[in-house]
Amino acid sequence: MSAAPGTTFLLARHGATAHTAEGRLSGCTGANPPLSELGRQQAQRLAAVLGAVGGVDVLACSPVRRAHETAQAAAAALGLPLRVEDDLREIDFGDWEGLTPAEVDEGWPGRQPAWRRQVTEPAPGGESVEQVGERVAAVRARLAAEHPGATILLVSHMYPVKLTVVDALAVPRLVMHRMHVDPTGLSEVRALPEEDPRGPWLVLRHNDAAHLRGLAGR
Repeated sequence: MSAAPGTTFLLARHGATAHTAEGRLSGCTGANPPLSELGRQQAQRLAAVLGAVGGVDVLACSPVRRAHETAQAAAAALGLPLRVEDDLREIDFGDWEGLTPAEVDEGWPGRQPAWRRQVTEPAPGGESVEQVGERVAAVRARLAAEHPGATILLVSHMYPVKLTVVDALAVPRLVMHRMHVDPTGLSEVRALPEEDPRGPWLVLRHNDAAHLRGLAGR
């Protein structure tokens, strides 16, 4: 991915839902649960940090309920309009949507470990990691072209966040399976000048969750 120097993407995962607490696969189809009480607290903590620091020029989010609710809190704190980008939605887990890993293993023995060792094959009835990476990259490219040099906050999901970071690192997308993102964890990547040997992108932070200290599970 390329962008004007200084263009920065702040990447926030949504707050927790009931599915998060139960360890269920929660993609872009199925029940579409709202934020839980804990998730709302996490979203407010994130919004408070973003509002205090400021400097965000553009705010875009996934249309999926949990991400949209998280982004609404951020929009209020930042005083920014909220732009919904459909391609920031989470991966489609297909037939695995809403199941726990144990339930997936029971119904599709051996399939889940194999699925997590590659990025091109989708879950049954779903989409592949590579497909998610391409649609999220297209959103980033469009926003970067529309807002060169801006700081752009994307409120989305675990897969879009991790894929943006691995793309910035210029490593294979398979690496994303070795990464974690907490609910409302913040990551940040910035475009560098062409002559900068570290470029074209610099990862400034990944999964910053300091704002969650003191909440349940921290």
